[in-house]
Amino acid sequence: MHLIIAEKNISANRIAQILAGSEKVRATKDGSVSTYSFDTKTVVGLKGHVVEVDFEPGYTNWRSETHTPRSLIDAGIVKKPTEKKIVNLIQKLSKKADLVTIATDYDTEGELIGKEAYELVRAVNPGVRINRARFSAITPAEIRSAFENLTDLDFDLAAAGEARQAVDLMWGASLTRFISLAARRGGTNILSVGRVQSPTLAMIVDREREIESFVPQTYWMLSLETEKDGVAIEARHTAGRFTDHDAALAAEAGTKEPLIVTDVKEGQKVDRAPTPFDTTTFIVAASRLGLSAANAMRIAEDLYMNGYISYPRTDNTVYPKSLNLDTILNTLKGGIFDKDVAWVQQNRRPVPTRGKKESTDHPPIHPTGAAAREALGQDRWKVYELVVRRFLATLSPDAKWTTTRCTFDAAGEPYKATGGRLLYPGWRRVYPYSEAKENILPVLAPGERLPIREVNLEEKETQPPARYSQSRLIQVMEELGLGTKSTRHEVIGKLVSRRYVEGNPLRPTLVGRAVIDALDNHAETITEPEMTRTLEEHMQLIKQSRRSRDDVVTESREMLHKVFDKLEAHESEIGTEIMEQTAEEHTVGPCPACGHDLRIRHIGVSQFIGCTGYPECRFNISLPGSTWGKAIRVEATCGEHNLSHVRLIRKGARPWDIGCPLCSHIASNVEALRMMPSMTDDLMHRLHAHHIYTVSEIAGMQPEELAKAVGAGTKEAAELAREAEDALEVLRRRSELRKFVRKIVPPRKGRSHAKIIKNLLEQGIGDIHALSLADVAAIKKAGIPETTGTELLDAARGLCNERALREAGVPAVSLKKYQAGGVSSPDDLCYLPIPYLASKTGINPETVHKHVDLVCRHLGRPAPQKISKAVFERGRKELLEIPGLGEATVDRLYLAGIYDAATLREADPEKVSSITGIPKARLRDYIGHLK
Repeated sequence: MHLIIAEKNISANRIAQILAGSEKVRATKDGSVSTYSFDTKTVVGLKGHVVEVDFEPGYTNWRSETHTPRSLIDAGIVKKPTEKKIVNLIQKLSKKADLVTIATDYDTEGELIGKEAYELVRAVNPGVRINRARFSAITPAEIRSAFENLTDLDFDLAAAGEARQAVDLMWGASLTRFISLAARRGGTNILSVGRVQSPTLAMIVDREREIESFVPQTYWMLSLETEKDGVAIEARHTAGRFTDHDAALAAEAGTKEPLIVTDVKEGQKVDRAPTPFDTTTFIVAASRLGLSAANAMRIAEDLYMNGYISYPRTDNTVYPKSLNLDTILNTLKGGIFDKDVAWVQQNRRPVPTRGKKESTDHPPIHPTGAAAREALGQDRWKVYELVVRRFLATLSPDAKWTTTRCTFDAAGEPYKATGGRLLYPGWRRVYPYSEAKENILPVLAPGERLPIREVNLEEKETQPPARYSQSRLIQVMEELGLGTKSTRHEVIGKLVSRRYVEGNPLRPTLVGRAVIDALDNHAETITEPEMTRTLEEHMQLIKQSRRSRDDVVTESREMLHKVFDKLEAHESEIGTEIMEQTAEEHTVGPCPACGHDLRIRHIGVSQFIGCTGYPECRFNISLPGSTWGKAIRVEATCGEHNLSHVRLIRKGARPWDIGCPLCSHIASNVEALRMMPSMTDDLMHRLHAHHIYTVSEIAGMQPEELAKAVGAGTKEAAELAREAEDALEVLRRRSELRKFVRKIVPPRKGRSHAKIIKNLLEQGIGDIHALSLADVAAIKKAGIPETTGTELLDAARGLCNERALREAGVPAVSLKKYQAGGVSSPDDLCYLPIPYLASKTGINPETVHKHVDLVCRHLGRPAPQKISKAVFERGRKELLEIPGLGEATVDRLYLAGIYDAATLREADPEKVSSITGIPKARLRDYIGHLK
């Protein structure tokens, strides 16, 4: 068997379909892992890395005195399976294989993933032949060519990846653990520090410092407006910026007619077509379409896997000679780009544009397959079209502009105006992402006199440097040698997810700034790019066989030990600095009750805003549980309460902006307060003035305290407290109903649980008991389908019946027996004969009578006559002695209250027949035997 190992399941499927040609591919599953087989070949996909590096056992306890954060630098590193099912399947198939081909992506990460697969194969089949397929696109031509020209794994390239793994693990784990312990942060609040992450964060923090320390300088710009033949012309003073106000005013005063044209110069300029996309330039271009770096790369990776574009992780900006550009153009024909392709083919430049970076691993990003907008969806199409149009632009001729530069004299004050007109659009015809702004001046000649319509002197200020956008940050990271083309967008994603930075452009949060400030003060090596850049350069040397993996890892350990020499000497200062700064991260503003700080508190899944003056001040604001998202403070502030707004963030979901927490708290409790009969607008205003916002607060107050707060008598306050308790009970029942409905009714698009509850409340169904009394029509009106509605009603009735029986005093053990026997409601116990109940449940008839008596008393109904166990057993024996009367018939007779010969002798056959279904003739026959 020839086993082919791809990087992911989707690429495994595509590779199998391409290699199989016209032969049918058999898709099977081993557990949850898919394989694709044809002929003697089987293709299986990994899930990226299926093993991970970790420290050897014994280093999990963060507070261990033996295994301190520094000890992680020299700790042994082992590999652990992360996808055990895939690992087991790879090794199972490898045992049967006589040839294995690694077909992972061809870059450092892909080669390392390939080497991990190689080691899994070798562990169970040491002698099998293993080779490597290298490709830049998952297209028929590329894949077939790769499998016709198989090579060996590049172990140097994989070693560079292994070195990066080890270095990143030791730096990230040891520094994160040290900083988090110093700042007393744990659980989900650890402070992450990383080899690439921290210098990148430092750049964002440094830029923020520049912005904050920036002192704007005032300057003045002088311009005038004139016209010729009805065409307006704006001319600017040749002095540019005036930094002297008096000089600007003098120039303005001296600007007088006549305005004379002193010189006109015309020319042409070439607008060069853009160069091919590498990863960084692609991310920059995608950002202009509104896509984050991580999202752009995720979509590009998906398009690559599906055969639409080439491998998106590349440093190359020069098309290799082996890339058949004509074939790519022909591939794009016949679709939405047909006219653009035809134009490029007719007007194609002799040689494609080329950038400054050239490599041999992968070509620049380019289209590899035709696609339709409908098949891709909005965002994927947006990225695909960008790649297609960039490719077409690199083959298109340059654009050409005509330029005009005119100078003027206004009574001795010099002015100039420039114009430009697109003479030949060239590449701009197929690449609309760069706007061509024309400014066409009328025909002017030296010596012409023009009117001055207006003179404008504008006062302006110099602006601080701009914050980094994600795309600009990636460009700077590349310039500084931070990270790689494959990891830079991931680093930014981590900074965002760890709440170190926010927004786009990016700005540091308080915690992000606190970490960098502390590191800058005591271990600046971590935040400067030099160390990281050096390690990156040395990892490049591993790829070139000029350094070994162990050599670079050892060098990294030495660097990190020097960093720890500084860190450990200032551990307490670092912890104090971070804690002091990050306390503000959770502070939302002053407590309205006492003036102390209000802070966001997280306790397990619960979160709330509490006063730092506790226990003297018990003011707090409830927040939704953390399952809805972690509560964080944002920049906006409430004008009324002077509190920062709060947002809930949860991975994979849109942020939930709560806004001012106190405004939200007040609004969410108004409805509950209105449930109190005595509540008025004036009373509510008085309560709010004393920071009383909820019915639970009112219910929990002493009458004297409440009376003082609202300016009422003690009796009136006691009545308010009682009303609040009633409202709380209603709310409790509604909450119980909400949970009950959520448990049984699955959510559907357009059918939220909140909407269902609202509809039920409008029909007067506010608790489970009211729900149990409702009919299917009311449930359907609430938006629940009939089948689900019937299930909901049955469950509600069952729960209410069970509660009623428990309240009456029926023990839980007996209750289960009644339910198992089909006896579920209080009515069943009150109206069904005791012999029948005893027979169906197996409970002693005397005990049944005791339970029936409890339920009847609870409901105010008369209890039936007691039957002893001896009478019950003797009566059953009497009935079974009657000819033709068996066990099943006796049980049916119990339903009519007949439990012995005497009760049968006195029975009305017609009535008993209607209850039991036993024919009247048979009943008369049984009675006849007794007489």
